[in-house]
Amino acid sequence: MKVCAIVPVSPFEPRAIIEKSIESLSSLHCNGLDFEAYYVIDDGKKKNCEALRQLLPPHFYIISRENSRGKRAGAINDILNIIEKADYVALFDVDSRPQKNFLIRCVRKLESVRYGVLASGCRFVTNKESTLTKIISVEYRFFCHIYRLAKWSGGFTQFNGLIGVSRAEFLRSIRFDECCSCEDLDVTQKIYLSGKRVLLVDTRVGEQAPTSLQDLFEQRVRWFRGAIEGLQRYLVPMLTASVPVIVKVTWLGSLTIPFFAFLLAPFAPLYSRAIKAECGTFSESLKILFGLMGYSSFMTLCGAVAVGQYLTCRKPQWTAANRSEV
Repeated sequence: MKVCAIVPVSPFEPRAIIEKSIESLSSLHCNGLDFEAYYVIDDGKKKNCEALRQLLPPHFYIISRENSRGKRAGAINDILNIIEKADYVALFDVDSRPQKNFLIRCVRKLESVRYGVLASGCRFVTNKESTLTKIISVEYRFFCHIYRLAKWSGGFTQFNGLIGVSRAEFLRSIRFDECCSCEDLDVTQKIYLSGKRVLLVDTRVGEQAPTSLQDLFEQRVRWFRGAIEGLQRYLVPMLTASVPVIVKVTWLGSLTIPFFAFLLAPFAPLYSRAIKAECGTFSESLKILFGLMGYSSFMTLCGAVAVGQYLTCRKPQWTAANRSEV
């Protein structure tokens, strides 16, 4: 059984982060799987790509694109044309740090559930080095509870970044829309409209949280823009599709409730245990608690900006994010 990993890499990414990614993916347990990994570097300079190739273990490859067409979606589409014999495709970001059992658990789940086409696990933050990243880490714990609730109820599940393992034939059949703001949400909606499902697996994958308010703002505005595009494109198809009512309701809720995130601020104390797990002192716990309450209003602001950009036909910006060497 062949599994090919695709890791799109923007031209802004530091070499050290790419090296950490290679180290992480090369340590994944394969247990008989035929595993390959493709790093797709946009605007890749020949000198840098050749230097990275010297570090690659067997069955790892560097692919250099001459441009950044379609960003992440374009990179994935290009490699899907190459890996014709793959049974499964594992999608990662350059900062993804999956647990060593990630591939095995996801493939086994997909093999056992025929209607599942994408499998992944809960996220955790790998760079918990500031109050902001710790606040986002608490948010990820909330997302994990949402994933589990969706699994229990049979509702709509969407993994940020589409990090996970998918059936290769399904990805080839739909292709990635290179014009949308959030290709992960777009593909997930197509999965459910096709009558298939996204599966939550008992494994985890780490990723870096934005380290500055500016990076966080730009990321979340883009996420909200993806939600607006999802409502525009799929509201009628989703409401009229032959999918369970719980999927329709939870899909609509997942795309609209974040715009009113400020209403969730009074419920922040319910996550006191999660906050305590992120902190070393009582004073730091209080800082994160009040920060989390303000964070909900910040999310609402990002949603309002996304609506403004949509109404004025402006596209969200993709800029280089600061990275920690983890």
